Amino acid sequence: MKTSKPSKFIVVISTLLIVLSLGVSHLAVAQLPIATVNLNRIHQRKIRELVQHQYQSGIDNFDELKPSCYNVQDSSDYSIQRCSNVIREVIQKVWNRLKSLKPRDEYSGRMVSFGFLYSKRLNQVFYSDDDFKEIEQGDIYFLNLKLLGGVKNIGVALEVTMIDEANKTIQFCYLNNGMTEGSQIVKLIGTSDGNTIISQETRYKNKSKFREKNLYPIFHQKAVNELHNNIRRLIEENEGSVQL
Repeated sequence: MKTSKPSKFIVVISTLLIVLSLGVSHLAVAQLPIATVNLNRIHQRKIRELVQHQYQSGIDNFDELKPSCYNVQDSSDYSIQRCSNVIREVIQKVWNRLKSLKPRDEYSGRMVSFGFLYSKRLNQVFYSDDDFKEIEQGDIYFLNLKLLGGVKNIGVALEVTMIDEANKTIQFCYLNNGMTEGSQIVKLIGTSDGNTIISQETRYKNKSKFREKNLYPIFHQKAVNELHNNIRRLIEENEGSVQL
């Protein structure tokens, strides 16, 4: 008696089931629970509170955190702020170095400090004392802003939503469940004398219009200048030590 061959229908269904099972397995691996963050390795209280707030708001996994970028169709709803500084080095060296800076060094001023980072691609959390990879799209930075000499502290999370190699541009967006929405765009521009301008344009709106119009511009300007000074120091000192 001959054994009948499986029908094409059964073969197709079996293939689909295999593909679906692999997809579900991949999703299960990709979802890192926020509750796994080791709060003991985060020095800033406001960042610890921000992590706990995400969890208490019903966000269980890092994959559920979404950026809330500047929407050009609602441009009139946003405020805008620009800042630029000069780095004494050629643009390509600045770009290469900028992408490889350790966040704990880059965000290490009196106003802004680094708490931890979540990498979407690696599905991994990096704390301030961990070895760090090069910045990538999908990284989420958790930062602490110290205002009024420490009288007020705020935890902020920003996601890297674009890295444009050709135009030497990096875009960060605020997360969708915070007080602020919008984008920060960092761009490098080469000058005729061999230096580099680092510019930052921020388009933002805050749930509190008073904060948006009166407080945010002042503190944001100071924070960006502090960040640029850190970047300039790290790059210029590094290049100087290499030349020696």
